[in-house]
Amino acid sequence: MIRPMVAVPENPRVSVVIRTRDTERHLFRLLGDLSVQILRPSEIVVVDNFSSEGKLKNLSDALSDAERKHLNDQIPLKLIPITDDEFSHPFSINLGVGAADGELVCIINGHSLPTSTRWLASAARHFRDPRVAGVSAYFIPHDDGTIWEKAAYDLFWPALSGIYRTCNREDGYFSAINCVIRKSLWEEYPFDENLPRVLPQTRMYGGEDYDWGQEMRARGYRVVLEPRFEVYHSHGQALPEIVERNLVWYRIRREIRSLKRPRESYAACRSTPKSGQEKSRLEGGFCPVSISPASKPLRSVHRAV
Repeated sequence: MIRPMVAVPENPRVSVVIRTRDTERHLFRLLGDLSVQILRPSEIVVVDNFSSEGKLKNLSDALSDAERKHLNDQIPLKLIPITDDEFSHPFSINLGVGAADGELVCIINGHSLPTSTRWLASAARHFRDPRVAGVSAYFIPHDDGTIWEKAAYDLFWPALSGIYRTCNREDGYFSAINCVIRKSLWEEYPFDENLPRVLPQTRMYGGEDYDWGQEMRARGYRVVLEPRFEVYHSHGQALPEIVERNLVWYRIRREIRSLKRPRESYAACRSTPKSGQEKSRLEGGFCPVSISPASKPLRSVHRAV
């Protein structure tokens, strides 16, 4: 079942995909933090589930400024807008990964922040092992997170420390809040856009990332948990919200683990064209995509409807 992967070099090229809803409050600090990583991203792809045309334009203009100020015009930046009607968790990830040029693709949210300048390098180093399909980590509440979010983290940290020591776990934690994957394996098994039809609760709560980790393990690959790859991430949740979300997640994980494997997944567009004339692969056909440079350095990826 396992197909041998190529070990990556010591300082590999890593594309970073950021998923955001308009201009999230940590987005530009995140871009600044990425620019000072000891392993700098080879490119950054921003997938924006925009709420209005005006906010999309504001974000596009702000990203163009950030490309000069934070990235010093040295890290290419792409913007992929998607509407609310198009949005789903797996679709937004697949668009970003499909637009990325690198074999290693880091996925992070626009309201998450790296914990150090060695954050990206700590994950990328694991891909020297050709058996590694992905790397992920847990997350730490932001300083302005609620007391309940911080208490939950403090309560479960002793258990998490034990999990990290094994760099594995029976139920296979893997999260697109912060992960790095091999694009070649994503092309074989993209994040499943049909999962909400199989498990309706994943439409709201996600689970396509956990499913991807389970599938990689079923195919004989390793999925690693790396403590130095943690991010700051929280939603300002109260205790009832935390309890409810974790109960739902427990059921989702259990149902995902019960799926027969290996299995097939579906994605509308599995890869991005290298020019505006090419087309990306689509299950059962082709999905027209064009990449056109904007008047500013920022590149916007436009998809035909």
